[in-house]
Amino acid sequence: MTLAHVQALTIGPADGPAVVRDVDLTIARGEVVALVGRSGSGKTTLALTLLGHVRPGLRVRGGTVRVDGVDPLTAEGARRLRGERVTFLGQDPASALNPMRRIGTQVAEAVRLRASAASGRAWVGTEVARLLSGVGLPVDDSFLRRYPHGVSGGQAQRVALAVALAGSPVLMVLDEPTSGLDSVTAQDTRALVIDVLREHGRAAVLVSHDPHLVAGLADRVVELDAGRVVREGAPRDILAARLAPVRPRLRTAPIEPPSAGLVIRDVSASHGSHRVVADVTLRVPAGSCTAVVGPSGSGKSTLARCVAGLHRIEAGTVRWEDGKPAADRSRTPVPRGHIQLVQQDPVGALNPRETVRRALSRPLRGLRRMDADRTRAEVDRLLGLVRLPVDIADRRPAALSGGERQRVALARALAANPAVLVCDEITSALDPEIAETVLDLLDELRVGLGLTVVLVTHDLTLVARHADQVAVLRQGRLVEWGPVEDVLTRPREAVTRQLLASAPSLATAEAAGVTAAAEAAGADLGRAPA
Repeated sequence: MTLAHVQALTIGPADGPAVVRDVDLTIARGEVVALVGRSGSGKTTLALTLLGHVRPGLRVRGGTVRVDGVDPLTAEGARRLRGERVTFLGQDPASALNPMRRIGTQVAEAVRLRASAASGRAWVGTEVARLLSGVGLPVDDSFLRRYPHGVSGGQAQRVALAVALAGSPVLMVLDEPTSGLDSVTAQDTRALVIDVLREHGRAAVLVSHDPHLVAGLADRVVELDAGRVVREGAPRDILAARLAPVRPRLRTAPIEPPSAGLVIRDVSASHGSHRVVADVTLRVPAGSCTAVVGPSGSGKSTLARCVAGLHRIEAGTVRWEDGKPAADRSRTPVPRGHIQLVQQDPVGALNPRETVRRALSRPLRGLRRMDADRTRAEVDRLLGLVRLPVDIADRRPAALSGGERQRVALARALAANPAVLVCDEITSALDPEIAETVLDLLDELRVGLGLTVVLVTHDLTLVARHADQVAVLRQGRLVEWGPVEDVLTRPREAVTRQLLASAPSLATAEAAGVTAAAEAAGADLGRAPA
């Protein structure tokens, strides 16, 4: 029986090319349909119409949408459907959760909004506990009283899933639910989402670049390109090439000792009273790409912000090899523009009211003192560097896809002409092909400009292909560090073996060889490192 039906749908700006072009889509009750395709192909735009949402700057230029017999593109239809019958889980839990309200309060509010007026406080409390335990989260008071910034990315995604499940929806829209998560957490989230949908027979529309999530969850796959449906069929038929084992080209050339570089020595940092980075010592050679990996909540992003001078270092130093402080906020500040951070969340990093051109122009004028003509030419050049068309410069972030926003954030960092680029999960919103393009670009910049890159990522395939050395964090401590080939083919620590075993895209003989050892060592991951 049909639950949702999209017919001849076309969406686009009033006077520009359409983002979604004449699309037909049918979703049966209990069916999971995956939308796949390159960044910017219209996947998210199409999926959001089932919630009655059309991005600013776009409008419905033709066609119809019906969900459970209701038109979600009308104000009344959206009110009847959203939150109760149709819910949304996005790729960015930080934007779904209110940073000023405690986790328990937010889940309770979602329960109350979707419950009958007669439901009492005791029932609400029981329902909150049921939802949180159902997604594998603790229900003790200490966890319920935490704020979103006090939990890991994987935990935040689970809280957002619990909120989405309140009210027992019949259709869920899932937009990249595993993006930005480390391989272990992504594997757990993948299994959790599959269980949640299968157990209750819910229908879902899944937007994802993760072929293993799509293969394990979807009943049918719809591939889009330039806003049109180009293929439709079973997951194994559509995704055969993406599911094939990938053997990364591991680097074997030794790293030449450079004349300068960053030395991170005994660095510790906290969030409030909770220490998240503890006594980390790491050398980042100039011109190299050093990857930082680890389970969700291991302190990767906090360490990156310490290197960039954006988080207070409680102990230790971050210095150039010539002894000058590089990123110690308690001492000499970072030279303006010298170190740039590209954040995991491009939605929060970009001003929603600024056009792309204005966002890129700001560092060009403020840091590089360019006049108007040079600024315009440099903006066009930067957009070309990150593989974006020049006409995107007049759009605002809300009119861009997730992958396009991330590349704009990268271009803005490059606008400052930095010596060090700290990249925090910059490929998490990108499809695999564009992620490779971005990191190929970073490789070119490193060689051509001597740019030093610190790459925080959960994608071990990208680490194997692009990094010179890799550092593994666990519970805020550095537990393993060395050349990529050594760490990925001869891992010494249980956490490294677990990361390799849970990375289906890194299907090398070396990774396969550590799978059994990782499973045997799984219980050891709960122990604090020595």
